Amino acid sequence: MPSFISVSTAAYDGYGFDVILPSLARCGVKNVEFAFIDGYVEAFTDSDFTEAFASELKSEMQRHGQQCRYFSGHIDLGIENAAARLEARCRFAASLGATCVITNAATRDRAGAFFAQADALAAIAHHYGVRILLENPGNGVPNLLDHAGDATGLLKQLDAQGFGINYDIGNLLAHCPARDPLEDARTAMNFADHFHLKPCVRREGGIDFVPLGAGDVNYTALASQLLRQNKPFSLELPFRLHRDANAQPWRDEQPLPLDVIESHISRSLMELELLQKQSTTNQ
Repeated sequence: MPSFISVSTAAYDGYGFDVILPSLARCGVKNVEFAFIDGYVEAFTDSDFTEAFASELKSEMQRHGQQCRYFSGHIDLGIENAAARLEARCRFAASLGATCVITNAATRDRAGAFFAQADALAAIAHHYGVRILLENPGNGVPNLLDHAGDATGLLKQLDAQGFGINYDIGNLLAHCPARDPLEDARTAMNFADHFHLKPCVRREGGIDFVPLGAGDVNYTALASQLLRQNKPFSLELPFRLHRDANAQPWRDEQPLPLDVIESHISRSLMELELLQKQSTTNQ
C-alpha cells in the first residue's frame, strides 16, 4: 500500500492496543491512525493521554514496523475548555509521531467562541508541530463545516498553517443526506488535506458501516481518484458503530470477533490494491 494510506483503529472498538496493533500488522498495515473519538470507541478520558501511554504505543508500533501520522481526537472546538482538551491531544499525537490531529470545528451555536479562540488553538498546534484538520461531522447538528461548500469560507478566517480539512464522505450521508456525496467529495478534492473513507449502507433504521466496495456510494471511484492524485486518506471502518434515523451514533453491545474485523480490513485493502493496479495500468 502507498505510504499515504492509513487504517484507523476505530475498526477495533472494544479491543486493547496490545491486540489492535499486531492485528493490523497481520493485515499488512504500516500506517496507523489512532482513533480516540467520544461515542465511537470505548470510554476514555483526557487523563489517558500521558507520555507513558504514548511511549508504550510508539514502542509497540516500532515492533511491528508501523508509524502514526494522523490522530483522530474529535472534540467541539467551541466549548469552553477546548484549548486544554486540544492541547492534551496535540501533545499525545506529537509523542506518537503524528503530524495532524483530526477534530471537528464547532456547532453553529458556538461559532463565536470558536473564532474567539481560534488563534490560541492554532498556537497550540504550532507548539507541538502538528496541524489541526477540521472534519465535517455526521451527527446532524448544524456545524461550521457541514459539507465541502463550507470549507473555503471557514479556512479564510483561520491560520492557514494551523488549520486544514479532513473530509469524510461517510459523515456527509448522515449529516446532509440531501447532498450528492460524490459531487461534494469532488469539491473537497480541491482543498482537503486528508480524507476519511468510511463506506456505509443505508438501512430502514439508519446507517451501518461496511468494508470498502460494499457501500451504497461508489467509494471505489473516490478511492481511485485519491490514488491517482496521491491524496492522503485513511480507511476509517467503525464496524461496531451504527447511526439511527436521526444520525445519532450507537454501538453494538459486544465487539465484533477479531477474525471478522481482520477479514473486513483485508477485503478493503485488497480492493485498494486492485484499484491501484488499475490506476497504474491506465497511466
